[in-house]
Amino acid sequence: MENKEKLSSKDLGRKILLEFKDLLIGAAFPFMLSLILSATVISYAAYGNADDLGLKIVILIVGEVMIIAATVIFGKQNGATAYKKTVQNGNKRKVNSSDEASKLYIGEFSLVKGILIPFISCIPFIIFQIVGAAYENDVCGFALSYVFGWAYFPFKLAGLSQWHNLIWIIPYAGVHLAAYIWGGKTEKKKQDQLAAAEEVKDTKKKK
Repeated sequence: MENKEKLSSKDLGRKILLEFKDLLIGAAFPFMLSLILSATVISYAAYGNADDLGLKIVILIVGEVMIIAATVIFGKQNGATAYKKTVQNGNKRKVNSSDEASKLYIGEFSLVKGILIPFISCIPFIIFQIVGAAYENDVCGFALSYVFGWAYFPFKLAGLSQWHNLIWIIPYAGVHLAAYIWGGKTEKKKQDQLAAAEEVKDTKKKK
């Protein structure tokens, strides 16, 4: 396992900034997909009356399945990209490259990042949900219904307290983490195969 050098306070500050930027990039697409699906498919759960509960539940289930599928796709991509970056940075460090990202280990595969990415994408929802639950208002109500419906409607239709909605962050992060690990393992296998093929190629050249 590669031994990491101790970073200076200046480099550590720079690393935190660049890592946060990388996490924001990873969180951008999952956030946008959940927003789009909440504003279209899942938003239909807001219409109708109590007699339409069955239809609302069906609509919600379809929307949630689509959210899960999108999270798996982007989670896997995030994991694959992170592991690929780990290999690339490692190769650069072997040749003493001056590349800042490789020196600071930016964007590399980490289980912590697999959790932080979905958590960061949920920060707007957390803010609106806490404010909306503490003080009911139209702005938060609209945002929760048409932007974060994936987490708002399940317990809303069940007639439970809004505070329960925050629970949905846990399975959402869990799905992303599982897909992130899957993507990382898939990319590792691919990189191992490429390394083995390159080694065979070099051996043949030496003969």
